[in-house]
Amino acid sequence: MSTSTFAHECETLIRERWARVCGDQPTEITISTQPPLVIGPYTQDGLRCPHGITYWLEPTGEQIAQWVRDGVE
Repeated sequence: MSTSTFAHECETLIRERWARVCGDQPTEITISTQPPLVIGPYTQDGLRCPHGITYWLEPTGEQIAQWVRDGVE
């Protein structure tokens, strides 16, 4: 299998697990195999899958804007 196949499967698994963690308060996230260009308050270390690919997860800009509108800290 190619790396892109592994990347797709692992990204899907990460999204599914994230949805379960969030439960009834879904959070829109961006998942990338490239580290963020800017380190922000929501930036965490990347997650390395069993295939050796590192993924970074961050809330989308829209999600952050919604938190600001809702007064979430």
